[in-house]
Amino acid sequence: MNFGKQTNLPSTNMFPNLNHYLVLAEKIFFILGAVIYFIFSLVVVKQTTTMSKNVQDKFNAILIIFSYLHLAFSLLLVIITITIL
Repeated sequence: MNFGKQTNLPSTNMFPNLNHYLVLAEKIFFILGAVIYFIFSLVVVKQTTTMSKNVQDKFNAILIIFSYLHLAFSLLLVIITITIL
């Protein structure tokens, strides 16, 4: 048994910078996802304001407030994602 002894096997570290590239791809993926989510929240605000113009209801103001809150939180998500990553 060769416990603790060094053998003459070839190095298995063929891609020494692979971890760096994977972390970079992960950062790009999450930042891109946050930006796409922000664009989605812009669409939600646009649809909510358009709907409130065409459909008269007593909850229109509440829906518009929630859509703008959603937009603010998605912008905060983009900022936090860029800051942390």
